[in-house]
Formats: sequence, structure tokens, C-alpha cells
Amino acid sequence: MTECLLLKIQNFYQKLDAGIYQSHLDLAKALEDLANSAWDEVDELYQPSIRIDG
Repeated sequence: MTECLLLKIQNFYQKLDAGIYQSHLDLAKALEDLANSAWDEVDELYQPSIRIDG
């Protein structure tokens, strides 16, 4: 896990604990952003190992 993703997760928990997310939509958006960041990190770490030349 990169430091950037870890900071995003920590920031999310701080906001959640502080009650910043007033609606379910705000919470869902924050969780979606975290999930997208995690998937971006997975894509960066595990590049495709199959090379296809066209």
C-alpha cells in the first residue's frame, strides 16, 4: 500500500469519525473514491504480464 493511499484511508476515517458525511451519498462517494484509488494502485503494481503485438 502506498503512502498516498494510506493517507486517503486515514483521512476518510477521520472524516467518518467527525461526522462529516451527512448523507449516504456523500459516504458512498468517499468509499467509491477509496476503492478507485486502491484499484489504481493494484493496476500500477501488477502490470499485465502478457504482451500482445498486433
